[in-house]
Amino acid sequence: MNLSRHLIQALDRALSDLGHPPISISLEIPPDPSLGDRSSTVALELARQLKKSPRTIAEAILQALPAGDPLISRCEIAGAGYLNFSYSEEALRRLVKAILDMEAEYGSSDIGMGVRRQFEFVSANPTGPLNIVSARAAALGDSLVRLQKKIGFNVESEYYVNDSGKQVELLGSSVQARVREAQGQPHEIPEGGYHGAYIADLAQEATRTYPNDPLAAAALDMGRWAARIMVQQQQRTLDDYGVKFDRWFFESELHDEGRPARTLEQLQAGGHVYLKDGAHYFRSRQFGDDEDRVVVTSDGRPTYFLPDIAYHLHKAERGFKKVYDLWGPDHHGHVQRMLGAMRALDLPEGFLEVIIVQQVNLLRGGQPVKMSKRTGEMITMQELLDEVGADAARQIFLSRRWSSHLDFDIEVAKDRSEKSPVFYVQYAHARIASIFRKAENIAAGRAEDLQRLSAKEELDLIRTLSLFPDMVEAAALQSAPHRLNSYLADLATAFHKFYHECRVLSEDTELTRARLALCRAAQITLREGLRLLGMSAPEQM
Repeated sequence: MNLSRHLIQALDRALSDLGHPPISISLEIPPDPSLGDRSSTVALELARQLKKSPRTIAEAILQALPAGDPLISRCEIAGAGYLNFSYSEEALRRLVKAILDMEAEYGSSDIGMGVRRQFEFVSANPTGPLNIVSARAAALGDSLVRLQKKIGFNVESEYYVNDSGKQVELLGSSVQARVREAQGQPHEIPEGGYHGAYIADLAQEATRTYPNDPLAAAALDMGRWAARIMVQQQQRTLDDYGVKFDRWFFESELHDEGRPARTLEQLQAGGHVYLKDGAHYFRSRQFGDDEDRVVVTSDGRPTYFLPDIAYHLHKAERGFKKVYDLWGPDHHGHVQRMLGAMRALDLPEGFLEVIIVQQVNLLRGGQPVKMSKRTGEMITMQELLDEVGADAARQIFLSRRWSSHLDFDIEVAKDRSEKSPVFYVQYAHARIASIFRKAENIAAGRAEDLQRLSAKEELDLIRTLSLFPDMVEAAALQSAPHRLNSYLADLATAFHKFYHECRVLSEDTELTRARLALCRAAQITLREGLRLLGMSAPEQM
């Protein structure tokens, strides 16, 4: 049951009966609860097309709405032509019963109609451990996958591993240098190579397990071996975070199948590549970039740009209708040229959407943290998870929109009091579980018992529950899981108010059953909301 969907359908029918042109109807939540439960601007949006005043259109819509709708108690016009609606108490009671019947399916919809979409996120170079920005991207990407599945899209998640190119050669050379150092031989980390303590760990692993002499291997082969080890570590970290990818796609797969070369031929056939000083350039200025970009160097080596284009073409060939890439802030300049490449390949407008996940400032008690105590280097994602836990990390990373910089205070994340946002929401769920343990064999209410729900705090809680499908849809379609995050805090607040003002377990059996039913509906919604954000719903705290 989706009360907003019921209202939109009623408005749709009214507009059809009036012969008005079709229009996409959306509902808003009024800023003042006294105005109603939902508001629509449909009359204002139609005013220009119909060349009538919004109030005149709004009055006609109200007249065309079916009389006696048991789910709507009040319909009125406000301001310039806003339509405000209030749900009936009967609608709210029915919603409780519906949530109990639907359980985890509450908030689900078929908006996506099974359309195939893909989210590629994290995709950090396999030349080092995952960092804090990777942790933010992982929380965001995983939540968006869950949310879009919830509203009916056929979504897959993917991690792209850059296991080819100069950086992987440098990784291999860096590991080999550390092997020589361990053997007492002359050694030097190559310019642009890697110096972290993890390189020494890789050198030890190479000495123990590399199939042949690690010093006899080509730098690229050594680098690809080391990259595989780093990927295994990244997978373990992401497992600890609750993030599972449907596929780990290795760049070497593209090269093995000759895809970069075929993509270059396709771009050349379209007149989008030219030769200059022995190098091949993509005409990215034609698509809004500030300069044309090299795709193959004068010595015949593809830059990272060409396999990236080939990879996205491969996504389209796999049947994805829309793909999302979550990139770090240092990739901002790459967006325009990639969008241009998609247009050059005649892929549909909007096929690729890039989300730039902004920087994270790591703090401890308000003071900047830059170095790991263990390694003397940058704090890794694994170290952060070990200290604060996955739930707290996710909650903070999803507390703001991805386009905003984020301050992550470790001490705040470790707080387990009611001041902690994630603890506050989880505690509401655990408190409900405690109520049911105390209730023992008392069953949640039947439909007739729900008529006893009439207290302000009871109805306010149900009204908050009614927002869940709206919030799921908005969070999914607007790539905004922070909105669901905020909603869960509001739901926890509404539940705590209800709990303190309305005694759940009493000698009044019917009222007890009714309030247990409301508790169960709140528990179902809290649990599903936490799941969509990738957080746990504990039974005890």
